[in-house]
Amino acid sequence: MKLTVITGRGGKIVGTAHLDEKKRDPASGFGGPVAGAGQKLLVIDLPKDFERIKDAKELHRRLKTHLASKKK
Repeated sequence: MKLTVITGRGGKIVGTAHLDEKKRDPASGFGGPVAGAGQKLLVIDLPKDFERIKDAKELHRRLKTHLASKKK
């Protein structure tokens, strides 16, 4: 699963978006999230078990751990 993640200072997750390219209707455009000043936009591949997460707090907690493990 691909997920767009916006991070702010200190790597704090400030937003996420799951954009499914297969379900996107070209007539609706191709916009997406945009990082603001001092932020970074990442598009990352996540393990399949992330697809089952329904709670935003849980998603952010798991993402923080996942992103930290990738920095090593």
